[in-house]
Amino acid sequence: MTKSVEQLILTLEKESEIYREILEISTKKREAIRGNQIENLEALAGHEQALVVTLFKLEELREKVLDLILRELKIDHIDNVTQLAQFLLPEERQKVLSAKDELIVLVKNTVDENRFNNRMIEDKLELIEFNIGMLTQMSDDSGKYDKKAVNEAYERKNIFDARV
Repeated sequence: MTKSVEQLILTLEKESEIYREILEISTKKREAIRGNQIENLEALAGHEQALVVTLFKLEELREKVLDLILRELKIDHIDNVTQLAQFLLPEERQKVLSAKDELIVLVKNTVDENRFNNRMIEDKLELIEFNIGMLTQMSDDSGKYDKKAVNEAYERKNIFDARV
């Protein structure tokens, strides 16, 4: 196996490790969202951002390694790793495709988890907006003035003013 193909496999595996960690953080974020643990959620998001920066660096490294492999194999252009695998030896092809497939699954799972978390946050925000609306809701008559510019229904009627 060539050194550059080994580097590609290692890069793909490292990206998979990072995505596993991000997926774990996403699961913890779900629990923080459910429990309204804002400080915990902020800390998890900060850690996640650091991992995303690492992913960008790994992506740049992967692109450089792919360019090197293309030069070594004297290939003009490929669109993806699967196309590259066609030009590799069977042992290399199997390892590269296996690492790529694992990464794809982890990325998909991470995207799904983040979508779910985003939906939970949206639902929480809608509930907060609803509660605020309920707390500040006024009756239709309040705010109307008579000819003397005096509010006849002087009392604000909202949920705090209601008698049980």
